Amino acid sequence: MQPLPAGLVAGNTPVRIGFLFNHFFPHQVPHAAPYAFELSRRNPDFEVIIACSSRAEMELAQRIGALYPGHRCTFKHIRPSWAYRMVDPLISPYTFTRKKMVPKNNLAFFRSLDALVAPERHCMKLRTLYKLEGVRMIHARHGAGDRQGGFDERSGAFDLTLLPGQKYIDRLTEIDALRPDAYAAVGWPKFEVVRGLNPEPVRFFDNDNPVVVYNPHFDQRVSSWEKMGLQVLDFFVENPNYNLIFAPHVVLFKRHVRHKGYLPDKYRKIANILIDTGSAASTDMTYILNSDIYLGDVSSQVYEFLLEPRPVIHLNAHHVDWQDDPYYLHFTLGQVVDDVEQQLGPALERAFDTHAQYRDEQRRVFAYTYYTETDSTAAQRGADAIARFLSKPAATDNAV
Repeated sequence: MQPLPAGLVAGNTPVRIGFLFNHFFPHQVPHAAPYAFELSRRNPDFEVIIACSSRAEMELAQRIGALYPGHRCTFKHIRPSWAYRMVDPLISPYTFTRKKMVPKNNLAFFRSLDALVAPERHCMKLRTLYKLEGVRMIHARHGAGDRQGGFDERSGAFDLTLLPGQKYIDRLTEIDALRPDAYAAVGWPKFEVVRGLNPEPVRFFDNDNPVVVYNPHFDQRVSSWEKMGLQVLDFFVENPNYNLIFAPHVVLFKRHVRHKGYLPDKYRKIANILIDTGSAASTDMTYILNSDIYLGDVSSQVYEFLLEPRPVIHLNAHHVDWQDDPYYLHFTLGQVVDDVEQQLGPALERAFDTHAQYRDEQRRVFAYTYYTETDSTAAQRGADAIARFLSKPAATDNAV
């Protein structure tokens, strides 16, 4: 690859770049940590700090770091005030106030940075609310799905946005939320680390029956959980010839009061059902890589499942008229079930026989969603995009 521009250091002061992981659960870490490690390896004059708000995020970041020998990143644990930590267990089932308190209670650290990279959008409060105008803000997306909530004006508020591929360029441009000179399409670094984190196949059941992973989203306005979730679990109780991994979005049960994440204990004792409402395996693609059929609604994890094309079944719990709706593009990649009792069984029975008719479209949409090239990795491309951006004077931040 071409060497990066010189002059990235002002005098003897290194450029200080923070990577923020502020979601308690570690599911966002694989989406941005690889950029940090490559940035430190490829730019010796950069000081790269990985700041995590929880032990789980820190542990996963360090596991990923082991895949990048020679990196020079340092790790920093940032937390809300002790007073808030006392009340957080009472508040978190309802709302994620903790995410707001971490920036508020660590302003001195954030002021010390030249740039901040984060896989979430709330960190822009550092600029809009706390007036940290001198910190360049860089966004690394943590989902590549189609859900409408992933496309809004906040996506274009950052000085630089790292995008997975052409789909996001097109969608954000359509809603005028992406400045043409303030983004880079780099791919999906998570794919490059999950094989290192999960080098061998894992068997979760002591039989050879098909393994279905059910992955409902937490947002009940579009999720299948509230309307269909227990019906799905009941189906697998009554049909032990299928194995089920119930691995919802980790937020569903973390904020269970807000998102109605309740699960009767009876389902935890069924031999052909594995229930995981929030372990590391729910975030590092362990289940996604070791399942035969994907069952979901609007989660972006369907695209991660299609890293290897396999049968997909979608639950249309809200009876959406999804044809030709870009927010439901993923519904075109497999069968769609509107009624669990009448349709789920037949859909599973023909899942493998009908997959051939969806395979080419799965590959096409996957390539539209994720940018790839063969002479570099997504982590390298993202790191280089960040370095090029920071090599330019602040007055010309809009140029990438």
